[in-house]
Amino acid sequence: MNTIIALLIIFALNIVSTCLGNLKTIFLAQKAIKPVYLITFIDAVVLVYAFQLISNSSGYGFILAFALGKLLGVDLANRIDKKLALGLLEIEVYKPTEPGKILADTLRARGYYVTTTVGYGLEGKGRLILTTILPRKEFRALHELIEQDGKVNMSVKSITKTYGNLTGINLVPE
Repeated sequence: MNTIIALLIIFALNIVSTCLGNLKTIFLAQKAIKPVYLITFIDAVVLVYAFQLISNSSGYGFILAFALGKLLGVDLANRIDKKLALGLLEIEVYKPTEPGKILADTLRARGYYVTTTVGYGLEGKGRLILTTILPRKEFRALHELIEQDGKVNMSVKSITKTYGNLTGINLVPE
């Protein structure tokens, strides 16, 4: 086999293998187990073939092709993860009481389920904590809507499971 072709094959195989390995981790973290079985099988076949090619080769170019394939595989998996946007997020927005009530009503009018609680800030001043749980895919739209209200103080947490009717979102077009 031509050396250039072998280098390109090793490079491509490691892009695929690393991407699959990272996606497997993402699916496991989101408790989406079924795709993991197929991904693991394909990854094993790809990785064994790549190792076979490397073991029958000599030179630092093969190691470099292997390493660069790993690097691009991570980048590709990250891009796929952003597109899939699996999972749920819990968002807490912290606002002074009156602006918080207005924002909560605005979010509810747009179809977001919002729970408000009273909290106390750094200086003991009362504030509202607006909490909503939504699919990760919807975060950008929510963030843009909240930013229209001015300064944003919020925390965002990944969650894997909810019980009850917490993630219902019926977005109303603007």
